[in-house]
Amino acid sequence: MYKSKGEKDVSIQCVKDYFIEHKTATKTELANATHLSLATVTNILKGLLETKYIQRIEDEESTGGRKAKRYQICGQYMLFGLMYLQNIQQHIRVQVRIVDLDDVIVYEKTYHFNSLPVEKILFIIEEMKSHFDFSYLSISIPAIADRGLVSKCDIEELENIQLKEKIESAAKLQVSIENDANTAMLGYIYTHSISKDSIAFIYQPDNHHSGCSLYVHQAIIYGATHFAGELGYLPNGSLQEQELLLKENPLLLLVKQSASVISVMNPSHMVLYAPCVNESDFKQKMDQYIPQIHQPNFEFIENMDEYTFKGLNHLCIEQSRYKLKKENE
Repeated sequence: MYKSKGEKDVSIQCVKDYFIEHKTATKTELANATHLSLATVTNILKGLLETKYIQRIEDEESTGGRKAKRYQICGQYMLFGLMYLQNIQQHIRVQVRIVDLDDVIVYEKTYHFNSLPVEKILFIIEEMKSHFDFSYLSISIPAIADRGLVSKCDIEELENIQLKEKIESAAKLQVSIENDANTAMLGYIYTHSISKDSIAFIYQPDNHHSGCSLYVHQAIIYGATHFAGELGYLPNGSLQEQELLLKENPLLLLVKQSASVISVMNPSHMVLYAPCVNESDFKQKMDQYIPQIHQPNFEFIENMDEYTFKGLNHLCIEQSRYKLKKENE
């Protein structure tokens, strides 16, 4: 017996989490992974079947006894809205997707604008909802995003706006808004088996200020005002001087920023998206700044869009999860 409704809901969420990660499961696999009794798992599976959160699929091969029943998550049980905002050479691109619980894309579209006031974002959301209904929306934005308040944004019309509150009020959705580098970091973590204690993700586009996400002991470091990772404010010259250096010597700018992060954080792994920098040149130059024994493992990636969308999906899933604290709020 459960001691409270909250305890029951937490147990159900543990089973759901397993299905979200592994997609299929047997009763025994669930009991072993969640440390719940077989009887408890049986009751939870019954409820999930009734609500069509899962479905029965082919049984396991028999090893001499009764065949084990296997269940699979029903992706269409829940849909999530994902929105990726970018400023590319003063041109605003908005990529949107609607994905199901199994991360299958059911709708996607790309918009191009010269400006992006909140009204255009609301229009896009309504167009998305006209195709598929969803209750959770996550947004990646080139800005500081502190509990929904946007600042230091590369999109002028969204500067100093409580974007989360405005969208939730107008569109009746549960919204999460995250800095673009942090979103990509979440996607990287979501798609890799992380065994490192500390990871840094550096994003140096070819036309704008750099960003960084810091991941330590299974958590992103935000800082007191969500300012952590704003590499443009390192003492490498003014923002204008750094923009000029990005055009004239992007390698030197990336090396200086990376050396600063390594000196302060000493990560074990560093992921870099820097389309204007050659990987071998970077590693050779880094030796002039940081002794090799203190350098992390460097991993250059060629595209961060999919990591961003994976991160957005993770944010929606996290929003939809039952959390025990809600019962006490």
